[in-house]
Amino acid sequence: MGSQAVVENAKSLDDATNSTDNWWSFIETQKFWKGLLVLGILLNVIVILTSDLGLDTHVRMAEDENGYLVWGHTRPIDTQSSDPSYAPENLNYDFTFGDSEFGIKIISLVIMGLLIGLAGSSVTIAGNGGEKYRLRAAAIVAIYPTFIFSTGRAYYEPIISALIIICVIPYILWEIEEQKSKRLLAILISTLTFSGVLIAKNINPIYCLIFGAALVLYFVIDNFAPNITRRPVKAATITICSITIAMIGYGILGDKGTLSIINDETGRFFFALLVSAIDMILIYSLFGMILWPFVGSAYKYIVEVEDLKASILSIIIAGFTTAITIYVAALWTFESVIWYAEWPWIMWTMGNNGRYISLVMIPAMMLIARLKLLNPELPSLAEPKGQAKSLAIGIMLILPLSLLASIHGQTFWTDDAAEVLDNNMEDAEDFLFIHEGTLGMHYLYTFHTGIDDVDERNITGHWRTPDSGWQEEMLGVTMDNRGNLSNVKWVIFSPSTDWIDEVPEGWSMNHRGSADFMNGGGDWEIWSTQTP
Repeated sequence: MGSQAVVENAKSLDDATNSTDNWWSFIETQKFWKGLLVLGILLNVIVILTSDLGLDTHVRMAEDENGYLVWGHTRPIDTQSSDPSYAPENLNYDFTFGDSEFGIKIISLVIMGLLIGLAGSSVTIAGNGGEKYRLRAAAIVAIYPTFIFSTGRAYYEPIISALIIICVIPYILWEIEEQKSKRLLAILISTLTFSGVLIAKNINPIYCLIFGAALVLYFVIDNFAPNITRRPVKAATITICSITIAMIGYGILGDKGTLSIINDETGRFFFALLVSAIDMILIYSLFGMILWPFVGSAYKYIVEVEDLKASILSIIIAGFTTAITIYVAALWTFESVIWYAEWPWIMWTMGNNGRYISLVMIPAMMLIARLKLLNPELPSLAEPKGQAKSLAIGIMLILPLSLLASIHGQTFWTDDAAEVLDNNMEDAEDFLFIHEGTLGMHYLYTFHTGIDDVDERNITGHWRTPDSGWQEEMLGVTMDNRGNLSNVKWVIFSPSTDWIDEVPEGWSMNHRGSADFMNGGGDWEIWSTQTP
């Protein structure tokens, strides 16, 4: 026995020596993770200083007190033009963080800070771990490029992710396997919290009852078929199939909404579905969330394990991933049709919709931690084991994207154009913005934010595509479902657009500027009836 102990001690010493000789040995030190967390927090602070608000945020800021978009809906009836009189939706479920751009960014940063803290705590609870889990999970979330991107643009991904944690944490924190009272309380908490997710996405919160009903059904089935509900792969597979059938079926049979495009453009949709799956699962999830070092060993174990908590996490991850992947594919297809956008390049333009999948990031980390608790031999953030090198590589691959998302941020050339209008427009004047169909209405609303006191000054912005016949409207021709251009005194041409016919008498160029490479490049121009 003594000689065996000596051999084992010598082997352990050799392993430790080899570990410190490896270039990736830093991944095992808490000092590295503390530094990574500090870096992640710093990048989130920097991004609120370097980045403009996102297009969706600009649109939300343009809503009046009743929820109407003051210059017209972002999906107008005539898809080549705006119409200020067409603002049919008055859901009033959406919310904003105020009117001050800097104030909105500060709130966005605070929410991201809370999410980082929640991430560390929830993964620790799921893995019954300590400081390693808390610190490492928080650091990975802090450097996730999607969250940095969303923080700078004041998008809702961090707050939605935080709400999803609150949805699932009761099932992991409590021993609900046999405690039915705790199950009911957990379902109630999840249902109410999920209503907040719907509100953030401007969806009627009453639909949270469907989510609650699905949870009730799950636990009813668990009473007589635990061999299904407590087997994560089986439960996740049933969830994926059910959601896929429901959403595609609704798209084929429905006659309105984004999903209805499935019936009209079936071939285009299924091609978009393939791209969406690659975007969501491979790029934004496995690569972006640095999950790929752990999924192989986790999957080998999860196909055998029987565990209620692992099943719940698997259902949440599989269900939301399926729903988001299908929805984004339908959204790309729908937008390409209504804006007459070039296919399939619009999917590149709208590729950042992949950020929606960020809501499953922390549940995925919780699942890996839970599996590690059930099988100590599995690698995890707390003990990467044989995946330490892969984890180090994953972090190094992500950091350049994190730095780019933070330091470069997002800018719009329309900010500079809006400043020109702000300084030169008279009260009660209108302007016309010429821009291609894709996101044209969204870019129009960046002017609403960029012009001070725009509503009090009674300034109205209009948008037209280059080939919409807008110049005829400028001469007095009226068209249905379009705003009246008779009061337009300013015209803003986006790069690669210009007057179609000869320049009308009385118009002259007031300003010319250049869009940088990240904004597509080219020169934009402002023309007016004023003397420059």
